[in-house]
Amino acid sequence: MYDYHIHERHSGDASAEIREYVAVAEERGIIEIAFTTHLITIGPDVEISIRPQDISEYINEIEKAQKGTNVHLLTGLEVDFFPKEERNIDRILSEHDLDFVLGSTHYVNGVDLGHPARAKEFFSSRPLSEGVDEYYRVWRQAVESGLFDVMAHPDYWKIFVHLFRNPPMWSEFGDVVYSALDALKKHNVGIEVNTSGVRHGVGDFFPMQEFLIAARAAGVNTVTIGSDSHGTDTLGYGWREAVMRLKLAGFYEFSRFKRHRNSRTPLTYLA
Repeated sequence: MYDYHIHERHSGDASAEIREYVAVAEERGIIEIAFTTHLITIGPDVEISIRPQDISEYINEIEKAQKGTNVHLLTGLEVDFFPKEERNIDRILSEHDLDFVLGSTHYVNGVDLGHPARAKEFFSSRPLSEGVDEYYRVWRQAVESGLFDVMAHPDYWKIFVHLFRNPPMWSEFGDVVYSALDALKKHNVGIEVNTSGVRHGVGDFFPMQEFLIAARAAGVNTVTIGSDSHGTDTLGYGWREAVMRLKLAGFYEFSRFKRHRNSRTPLTYLA
């Protein structure tokens, strides 16, 4: 079992310590976990971000914990993408020896899609496909930025759509998603299967199965699995189903990272 999306106490919306995650990982037989605490450089959510000056301390904590366990611990960040922040984000990331960086688009053109009311305003005044196209234009910019190894929760935009309409269908994703998938292949950026959607009431993982199938058809072959845990109780959540979904979508391997170097392991290894 591998979990590549974990938030610890440096994320302001999480409280669990690194050592607590390690203890639970040992109990559950988890082989490898990537700590991906939030890095958010602008906007109101900066308050839940690690401070750039604390990143070295965070990395040191992970390295210290590694000495006392056989669980492989990776140093990583989940970074919010903002188009005008690319140089600043690159500067911060280049100052640290990280294993893995997730890219996220929680905000699109100033709209917080992680807020129910803002998400409703974003989508309700137009066809869903138009809002989805706007999302994936920004998402593609994140892919093309060269900042990220993998894009987190690829259809995050749907997190609150179920509150005001029927669950979205793949046909409503809009045309821009296909160019975004092509950008993944071109820039050698991966996607994750994020199992947290079920816990958030979406009723599905991020992304939906049709997205995985389309990504594979576009030639994407870098994929990780993450629980998006903000506490130890969900560490490793849903990983068996995630593996099954990847196999059904035509993937044969999953990716592991070390110092941003991507090594692939057969999914049969997880059987």
